Amino acid sequence: MTAAIHWGTLGEVVVVSLAAGIGVSLVFSLVILASARATEHGRAGRGGQALGFGVLAALALLAFGAGIALALSVMLGK
Repeated sequence: MTAAIHWGTLGEVVVVSLAAGIGVSLVFSLVILASARATEHGRAGRGGQALGFGVLAALALLAFGAGIALALSVMLGK
């Protein structure tokens, strides 16, 4: 029964899943942080900094969406 388990493949799945989970969580955390900072700076009258954080939030959101799309593509392609 243990011969049917490919330990190398199982280990690869664990490592990739862990890395993807941490990466996606960090990118979404960046979306939240940059959005909050953009709002803070906007209310304080610092428009340039608010714009910078807004752009950072938008780029992080695009990266998050791309990560989700890649994950769905990989899962549905298998």
